[in-house]
Amino acid sequence: MLLLVWMWGLGCSGGEKVEPKESENTVEGCGDPETYDIGIRAKVTRGGQPAAGIRVYLEERLWEPGILGEGSTDRDGSVSFDASPVTGIPNCWATAVDYWLVAEDGSSTVEDDMNSELYDAVDDGSMIADVSDRPLEF
Repeated sequence: MLLLVWMWGLGCSGGEKVEPKESENTVEGCGDPETYDIGIRAKVTRGGQPAAGIRVYLEERLWEPGILGEGSTDRDGSVSFDASPVTGIPNCWATAVDYWLVAEDGSSTVEDDMNSELYDAVDDGSMIADVSDRPLEF
């Protein structure tokens, strides 16, 4: 028993305390999640022509997977719908969330990454992600 106490005393005395060094590659952590209601505006074409009656939806595939809103294209191939709740993670939009705009016609799908557009809609305060200038093409 005396030997054990003596060894414990050696481990706790006479040593120099070494502070851990901060990594030069430290990345700032993610902020707290925030949710938003964002309007989605899109266009769908088939062979360059407007595609009517196509189901279009916004899907989150990473943070909380699921469909956040959807609509159907009109005769001009346009669709508008609200997506909610769109979760934004400050400092981590590119890594913690994975949003996709998906169009499906029953036999095939096309999709487009939406993280940047959703971030911009929040950042500029418009709360509208309009990607109708780059149609989803079947």
